[in-house]
Amino acid sequence: MTNLAFTALIKSKGYNKQRLADACDLSSTQMSNRINGANDWRWPEVCTVCQMLDISLDEFATYFPSGRVKPGKPHVLTREERVDSVLAELREILM
Repeated sequence: MTNLAFTALIKSKGYNKQRLADACDLSSTQMSNRINGANDWRWPEVCTVCQMLDISLDEFATYFPSGRVKPGKPHVLTREERVDSVLAELREILM
C-alpha cells in the first residue's frame, strides 16, 4: 500500500522519490519498497532521509510507526559531503 502521507511530505519538501533514493544509495524500486512498507528501512537511510527532509526521528516514526528499522553500516560522509553541508548551512544563515 502506498504511503500517501510520506509521499506528500517528500513533495512538500521539494524532493521526489528518485532524489531521495539517490541520496540513500538506493534504487527507485528499493525506495518505493521502503516507503510502501514492503521492505524495512535501515538506520543510515532513516538518518539521511531525516536530514534531507529536515524532520526529526520522531516525525519519521509518525509515518512509519511499526518501528521496523534494521541496523546497517553507518554512512560516513565524504569530505566533499561535509563541505557541501557546511556551505549549505552558511547559505541559510546568510540569507
